[in-house]
Amino acid sequence: MKKSSYSFDELIQCGRGEMFGPGNAQLPLPPMLMFDRITRINEDGGEFGKGEL
Repeated sequence: MKKSSYSFDELIQCGRGEMFGPGNAQLPLPPMLMFDRITRINEDGGEFGKGEL
């Protein structure tokens, strides 16, 4: 099952490369991290039905 939200601590884990493993995308760490949580990920939403955060 895919996650549809992420907490600040989970975003930090992603920035450290601990979430998806080596060689996968990482978010920037603070102070460059531009958000403190992702409240909803929807694959079908958005103006063009391509998904939204």
